[in-house]
Amino acid sequence: MRYFKFQLHQLLTNRKNLAVIGIALVALLCQFIFFPPNKVPAELPTRNALTRDRDKNMAFVNEPHGSMTAKWVPATREFANIETRMLKAQKQQHTQSYVKATLHYLAFLGQNAANPDAQSSPFHYPLSYYFENRQYPDADAAFANATMYRSLEPLAKQAHPDIATVKQQTFWQTLFRGASGGWLTALLIVTILFANDLLTSEQRHRSIARLLPVSPWYAINYKTLTVFTALSGFLVVVVAIIAAFVIPQHGLGSLSAAIAYYAKDGMSIKLDPLALSIALPMLLGLTVLLMWLFIRLNLLCQLLFHNELVGLVISAFLLFGEPLYFMHGLAFSVPQTAYYLPGYMNPAAIISGLQNFRYDTSRMSPLAAVVVIGSVILILELVLFIVTHRRRAAIIK
Repeated sequence: MRYFKFQLHQLLTNRKNLAVIGIALVALLCQFIFFPPNKVPAELPTRNALTRDRDKNMAFVNEPHGSMTAKWVPATREFANIETRMLKAQKQQHTQSYVKATLHYLAFLGQNAANPDAQSSPFHYPLSYYFENRQYPDADAAFANATMYRSLEPLAKQAHPDIATVKQQTFWQTLFRGASGGWLTALLIVTILFANDLLTSEQRHRSIARLLPVSPWYAINYKTLTVFTALSGFLVVVVAIIAAFVIPQHGLGSLSAAIAYYAKDGMSIKLDPLALSIALPMLLGLTVLLMWLFIRLNLLCQLLFHNELVGLVISAFLLFGEPLYFMHGLAFSVPQTAYYLPGYMNPAAIISGLQNFRYDTSRMSPLAAVVVIGSVILILELVLFIVTHRRRAAIIK
């Protein structure tokens, strides 16, 4: 226990680590203050955006047309009518009518934005998908459109659905949306930096070995526990910040609210509801597995190479290596993608089925993530055990 306390003290008093924590918390605060992640999803346009698009569509209908654009006039008129219904429901604060009109809006957009002649049509998915320099803008937009439609269907049956739930602004929904938007990636980066710092601090305080003799195997286990303890405190602070901003405005929400899980079985596509009471624990479980993987990987790299930079490089490749898989001349998508570890670095994409949509498969399920990540962890554990039990092995010299 003394060794654990010493490690935790070293981790939390290191200026570099305090800077990492401070930057992460400031970035989170700035997101809520300047770029609120709990704002309306892009698939649910604001009143101003709806008014602008409706007026633009009506102007398109009323202007002269040639043979290339005339064919879009009836569809554009219908789309403008749907937008008018949404605006009317918003003005009257009739949430059920708004949800029903929004379902028509999403269905209409999904049909026409994917039209082969879309370049000459006035229909498109939210432009934010293309302005944000996404790797898969069309796939991301089509997936979000379809899953938003599926998640709104149960709410359309309620007489007075909660508008915060409709717009996915409640606390539980914000947690999942934030995880999809990059919060988990930031957490894994902090995990890697913390794990790496334990190695460099060890080199500066080797005299501890004379005071607290600890075997190499127990040393790396204590170090792993140290990082998890520090990250648990960090997560508590982060969740408290999110709760402080979201709950007073939009409420806690219900864990029975569902996201849509996308899966493909042969030629059949399924969008099944998945309750947040199931999705959030799955999200936490996969995140913990990834955190454990990166911690143990960095410890193993230090034992094998005696250089903390090796662990950083390999961790960065795993965390951000998925785009490399699709670079022309380097790699390509094949069925074996389901066993490709960097494809599982975003647990929210696995749980929602976004990876299944991108890779045109149904294999990248949460269970597959556990198998792939867990297999790598087992290999790491085996190698760590062998290395730390060699006669000359020692993490502390």
